[in-house]
Amino acid sequence: MSRLALTITRFASAAWVGAAVLFVINGVQQTTSGKFESMTTDQLVLLRFPAYYLMGFILVGLSLLGAVLSGTERSQRQRRMLIVLFGLSLVIMLFDYLVVYLPLAEMITPPGKARPQGFQTLHKWSMRVNSIDLLLVMIGSLTACWPRRGVQDAR
Repeated sequence: MSRLALTITRFASAAWVGAAVLFVINGVQQTTSGKFESMTTDQLVLLRFPAYYLMGFILVGLSLLGAVLSGTERSQRQRRMLIVLFGLSLVIMLFDYLVVYLPLAEMITPPGKARPQGFQTLHKWSMRVNSIDLLLVMIGSLTACWPRRGVQDAR
């Protein structure tokens, strides 16, 4: 059971890092390319971000659950570190969704309207908070995937 839990942690955390990076690359290209009108970019944000957060909560939540259930597959120190990293990431993601994203979504609803005062500040907060959150999951994923010291690969 603990091996399966660690496998889930490794897979889910690595999947989230890859998915989040791809999401950001696509989002930045779409909004900065100049190929879409403001209304279209607003609509894309309102369509895509709820799925982004949902997948983040699912994958990081699975990472946390796997870390909790990983038992002796990792040292107690590493297990605690994974639990703290993934748990903190979920708290930050929830903060970002409730305090940053939802107000930003209100500011661009209906799509295409002029950006109100405070939009840029919240948008910068969102970028910073998401970067910190992704960094925590990346560190957790690397920690989960790192070979255990003194354990030979049984072939």
